[in-house]
Amino acid sequence: MGLNLGVRGLATILALASLPTAGCSWLFVNKPPQQPILASPPIECTASQASPVIDTVMAVALAAGGVATIAVSEGARRNCSGWLSMCELNTAATVGGAILVAAAVPTAFSAGYGFSKTSDCRLLKEIQLACVSGVENSCAALRGKPAGEDCSADIECGGGNICFRGSCNPKPRGATK
Repeated sequence: MGLNLGVRGLATILALASLPTAGCSWLFVNKPPQQPILASPPIECTASQASPVIDTVMAVALAAGGVATIAVSEGARRNCSGWLSMCELNTAATVGGAILVAAAVPTAFSAGYGFSKTSDCRLLKEIQLACVSGVENSCAALRGKPAGEDCSADIECGGGNICFRGSCNPKPRGATK
């Protein structure tokens, strides 16, 4: 029974400690607005990649720390001869390492979200600047393309449409992007 409480206690502490690391991008990245977009005022969205970079560093650190903890505890387990308390600590460390690896997963997804949205933002800001500078094709891109028009990325399609197989299409029900 003592082993289960120790492992559960460590798991709870590590899970609670990892909560602040998951999701800088989900919390702090403002995605670009839906098209159509006016040429002015300038759009407000997050172009900086600081949050996704922080998420990436945290995900790598959590995963590396978890794998290292598991490797060390499993190596020490082989030398566990008769000391029950040492064996319990090794088991707790293995579970803790697994929790660290699991905590890296949402942080990595947050980083991917952040890189995607900041890239879209920078692209739209470039297009908006080109439109204000008099490039008509850029102004057309800001207005967005209706369903059925050719495209190469979701950002080109207006009205919440998505680019699928080179054509703007209505977003399927339940889609979150």
